[in-house]
Amino acid sequence: MLLGGFFVLLWQVLSHGFVTRVDVHVRNGIQSAAHSSGFSWLFKIGRGCADLGDRELSLLCIVCVTAYAAWHCRSWRPALPAAAALVVLATVIPLKLWIARPGPGEVVLGDADLGFFPSGHTADALCCYGMSAFLLYLFVWQGRTARRALGGAATLLVAATMFGLLWSNFHWLSDVIGSLCWCAAWLLVIARWSTGSTASVARSRDDASADHETARL
Repeated sequence: MLLGGFFVLLWQVLSHGFVTRVDVHVRNGIQSAAHSSGFSWLFKIGRGCADLGDRELSLLCIVCVTAYAAWHCRSWRPALPAAAALVVLATVIPLKLWIARPGPGEVVLGDADLGFFPSGHTADALCCYGMSAFLLYLFVWQGRTARRALGGAATLLVAATMFGLLWSNFHWLSDVIGSLCWCAAWLLVIARWSTGSTASVARSRDDASADHETARL
């Protein structure tokens, strides 16, 4: 379903369809509010939120979390889903280059020459912060409370990044939603595979322990 949503957005962007008209309408509404005197205080906050998707910051996060998870469980298994998430992130650049969509404003981010659809900053935030939360849950801090806390933190960081990109006029709405659909679809696949793989390892260890105890008896 997420991939289906991405390809619908891709088709609309390439064909300059209805979604692109919605993009303009949403951009105009947001920028009208952003430049009003009542919301001038949000300018720096919005720019700071957009910076959450900077590649240096997001990559530092996932590298540190992966290293900590590997140290905590005394295994390199956390590196596998982390590497897979980075592969998903790497697919965004060829998409941006192929589509070569222009941005909504004159002030742009550092990688503007690559194109704007899908949003690279949204992909950075989702792949790095989302996978970091998943690794902490899978290998470090488990349970319902952990799932809610880590999931909420990752959601907040990604949502703040998306808000900052739209408020600062760095991206169209379909750019950030398209990136969300594309990356989330593949991250869900990685998460399911990782969860199944970890469960299999745990069962194997339990079976080995049980066999050992039986042999002692």
